[in-house]
Amino acid sequence: MINKSIEKRIYLILAAGILVISFAGVFVAMADAPAIIIAFYRMFFTIAVLTPVFIYRKDCRLELFFDRRPVIIGFFLAIHFILWVTAFEYTAVANAVIFIALQPLFTLLFERLWAKEDLRPGIYRGLFIAITGSIIVGAGDLNNLFASIRGDTLAIMAAFFAGLYLFSGRSLRKKLDYFPYIYTVYTYATAFLLIAVIFSGYSFTGYSQTNWLLFIGLALGPTVIGHSVLNLAVRYVPATLVSTTIIGEPVLTSLLAWILLGDKIPPLTIVGGTFIIYGLLYTMRRNKQNKKLANPK
Repeated sequence: MINKSIEKRIYLILAAGILVISFAGVFVAMADAPAIIIAFYRMFFTIAVLTPVFIYRKDCRLELFFDRRPVIIGFFLAIHFILWVTAFEYTAVANAVIFIALQPLFTLLFERLWAKEDLRPGIYRGLFIAITGSIIVGAGDLNNLFASIRGDTLAIMAAFFAGLYLFSGRSLRKKLDYFPYIYTVYTYATAFLLIAVIFSGYSFTGYSQTNWLLFIGLALGPTVIGHSVLNLAVRYVPATLVSTTIIGEPVLTSLLAWILLGDKIPPLTIVGGTFIIYGLLYTMRRNKQNKKLANPK
């Protein structure tokens, strides 16, 4: 059991991580490169930044790459990125807001099947409130709902692999230190994305300066900081709780799009965003309460 001060810091770090991840949707919307190229360079530049740290740290050993578990987790992450970025090409933002809410449902399903000890009363209710808010946000453009079956399906599949990636990494995160874990997983994800680009036939070069800046921005912000924070938090709190906080990303992305791109914020986004934030705060509060009941002094 972690003490209160560390737990508070984990929640604050998690909130900051979600804020940084929220830039991903804006950066992807601004890029005009093929989806698989965006996904690859996002991870490639991430590894480029982290490699000097891997070489310097004494707890980073090449033996880590011979464990098949990081290979599997890296594969899940690569598939998630490919599906998520590609979905933006075929479906409306409103649809993506709705279907991203499925991610914690998938994580909850995995935990119910394989890690029942992680489930705590209160998470279900907070999850339901947050998902309701996400549906309200997406309801602002119901005419577009299921307008593109291909894009909607890709978004659902991206949510599935995101939940699988977070859940499958939790047991390994408890055994490995933070940095060796993320570097190994990110390296394998990059390798899988490299193979995907080669088979896709797209060129590795010839993209505008704006695209290269966006690739680097996706690596430094949403990945190096954002996704790494998720991997840090999942060691200390249930994967479902971490996944639930990600539902707040569409609200923050809408705000960032308004500030950076001039996109208007529909009234339903404000209403739904209130539900989402309340659901997240409720889930975290109940999680703390149940920890106290399970571990009385």
